[in-house]
Amino acid sequence: MKFLSVLVAVAALAAQASAHYTWPNLIVGGVNTSTWQYVRQTNNWQDLNPVTDVTSTDIRCFDSLESGTASTVSVAAGATVGFTVVGNPSNLYHAGVVNVYMAKAPSGTDVAAWDGSGTVWFKVFEIPAATDGGTSITFPAEGLATVNFPIPAQLPSGQYLIRIEHIALHVATTFAGAQFYISCAQVQVTGGGTGTPGPLVAFPGAYTGNEPGILINIYWPIPTEYIQPGPPVWPASGSGGSTPPASSTGAGTTTKATSTTTVATTTKASTTTTSSTGSSTGGTVAQFAQCTQEPQPACRPSPARSSTVSVPGFFGVEED
Repeated sequence: MKFLSVLVAVAALAAQASAHYTWPNLIVGGVNTSTWQYVRQTNNWQDLNPVTDVTSTDIRCFDSLESGTASTVSVAAGATVGFTVVGNPSNLYHAGVVNVYMAKAPSGTDVAAWDGSGTVWFKVFEIPAATDGGTSITFPAEGLATVNFPIPAQLPSGQYLIRIEHIALHVATTFAGAQFYISCAQVQVTGGGTGTPGPLVAFPGAYTGNEPGILINIYWPIPTEYIQPGPPVWPASGSGGSTPPASSTGAGTTTKATSTTTVATTTKASTTTTSSTGSSTGGTVAQFAQCTQEPQPACRPSPARSSTVSVPGFFGVEED
């Protein structure tokens, strides 16, 4: 038993940066721009660790310890932009959901000098979970290396922050167990419309941590529905003829995943094309996170997860 305790402790330490990631690259005009060029460098740029306290100001842009040297890039309303995942591995390894928010900098304020405070954020895109009434739950965002989405065509011109979050739910059975992987990019939206974005929320404030889509056991019993955290997507029908990859109503109850319609980019920024892979080869030993409800076999990850370590007597093994 002493040997097993040591093994568990070593595995926990080795997994701290395993299966964690950042969003350092903004995709503009189909070009994966340089690392932290238009995305604010986040506190976890080295250790890759997530935010778990939704009451912290780091739930906003996760940049409280950084100097704020990102540039601002011009994008056209209706154009498609995106973020690239960099980490260990460089994809959204954990089961979870994606939300994308935007917030307009106050008039006369340079977005590069703005912290995004206030009730100013609205959701423009999401990738929810999909359920079928309790037989299964799937996560279309799982394994993605990039996430692309349209800037709403109705969005008024101006300077904005774009905030992306992946909420990893693999250990979300206890309060503060959900892991938030966050980045904010700085953009100047041109050729905009006359829409009024909303509903508006604040970060912190949008989440309490007790939402059914944040405090959840995704293993057992299998959820009969999944309620996407946050407000509904604006505009409700998507931007420029695009439809979000899953339907949502009200607070975000989602039952069926659909495909994404690509929106043609209407402008292309002149940027460097250097991109960072940032992938690490270390930390392949899994941290043990045993499920707390029966039956335990339903908590086991897919056999395809080759980095998972199984030890007799342990079920539901999953990386941190």
